[in-house]
Amino acid sequence: MATLQCKMQISKCKFQILWKLFFQFTFFILQFSFFNNAFAAQEVLKTSRVSVGEKVVLTETLKKANEEGKIIVLVLLPGPMGCRRCDSLISLLEKETSRYKDDAVFIMAGGQDMLGAMDKETFELKRSYGFVTMGEAWTFIIDKNGILKKIFMGAFTKEEIGEVLNGSR
Repeated sequence: MATLQCKMQISKCKFQILWKLFFQFTFFILQFSFFNNAFAAQEVLKTSRVSVGEKVVLTETLKKANEEGKIIVLVLLPGPMGCRRCDSLISLLEKETSRYKDDAVFIMAGGQDMLGAMDKETFELKRSYGFVTMGEAWTFIIDKNGILKKIFMGAFTKEEIGEVLNGSR
């Protein structure tokens, strides 16, 4: 009888240890996913293939806007199922488009269909700019000379984009 009780105690201890490990692992994953987004965003920006203050690659659509002497606001969207705050970002950009229509061109690319298909230019933009889908849109502000002025990862305010656009005129 003592041996059976001992085995039951050992089984109970193993279960408690496994449960604690599972709980700690789950908490770690949640913490990493939600609480470290700012750190992750900074690390991702380090892998970007473009740098603020440098001339950027211009595809056909971007070249046309650049030749017109306009500031380019390029928004690269992740897939349709993983875009956090894209609705509010798109709404803000629609308002800002009319406000800066004489000075800037707003171009959105990405947000492919459910199968991940994208056109050739979107593929080239994402490859050239080092875009990594992290559930956030990336916005690149390119001045009239083709120099990258700012990278926004995720949402931003109208004051933030206004400051950059007004400084790029």
